[in-house]
Amino acid sequence: MWSPEADQEDIKDFALPLSQCGTGVSQVFAILYVVITTSESQVIIIDEPQSFLHPSAAKKLIEILKEFPQHQYFIATHSPQIITAANPATIVQLSYIDGETKAQIIDAKQTAQLRSLLDELGVSLSDVFGADNILWVEGPTEEKCFPLILDKLTDIKLRGTQILAVQNTGDLEGKHADLVFDIYDKLSGGNTLFPAAIGFILDEEGRTQQKKDDLKRRSKKNGNKLEFLTRKLYENYLLEPEAIAHVINQEDCSRDQPIYENEIQSWLDVNKNQFIKETSEDADWLKVVDGANLLKKLFSEKTDNKVSFIKTKHSYELTEWLLKNKSDSLQEIANLLIKILNP
Repeated sequence: MWSPEADQEDIKDFALPLSQCGTGVSQVFAILYVVITTSESQVIIIDEPQSFLHPSAAKKLIEILKEFPQHQYFIATHSPQIITAANPATIVQLSYIDGETKAQIIDAKQTAQLRSLLDELGVSLSDVFGADNILWVEGPTEEKCFPLILDKLTDIKLRGTQILAVQNTGDLEGKHADLVFDIYDKLSGGNTLFPAAIGFILDEEGRTQQKKDDLKRRSKKNGNKLEFLTRKLYENYLLEPEAIAHVINQEDCSRDQPIYENEIQSWLDVNKNQFIKETSEDADWLKVVDGANLLKKLFSEKTDNKVSFIKTKHSYELTEWLLKNKSDSLQEIANLLIKILNP
């Protein structure tokens, strides 16, 4: 075996015996030999090509096979990339249930619709493929931080449950839930590769009680649990002055003197009302304040614009600090997760 460049330049030293190549190379050669040299239509069965090939190589193998449509291919795989590349006419899903293997045919047209619907949410088939069920959350910050809270404050193990954010925000801020429920409405009643939802945890984010009740009814109709945070945003649980001071000091290496907890508290006392809508009647400012924008301005002012608040990065760091030092502040979220994930 040698590269095309070595062959053209007759550089035999660059050639390698097939025995010195990885097992994937010989297996691909064997598959392609049969596919290319056989003149009559054949039934070709390939078992788990991703087990002996790099993901990109497995995808290229599928693309080559599609150039020889006279054959009929049966491919066993756990890879969503291979399913996507193959765009198969028929998908048979095998499940091990009560000591026996059961097969069900997946509607290929429905799978194409699934991909389209997932695109609307900003997630891919590989995000959900292989999961037993999904816990949907409002955004990527919660997707990163909730598993950390589960690990530190509960005895629950995720195992086959995937915590997944609706990431395609655009002009849909605050309406992610409608998109998620639309997927289940459109795909309900059919066999698909889409795992069942175990439930939803969403931001309160100014939703009216009527809106929350409507969403809970839609969730219950599909047999799923839905819970709302009692505060406007997840970031509202992170507004602990000592934690904020710690993260700023860690991020702003140019400071001559560290910033202290009392400086953060004073800033919050003076500025918090700027981030509360005048119509709010809730006496607890932590429930109604726009915590994300508050942190954005706080980081900017207290670091002279040297450090910008990045939700997914700094919220995670704040969460880590709180779990190590003041875990009670996140116990409410832990309780919500227990309520959703416990059968």
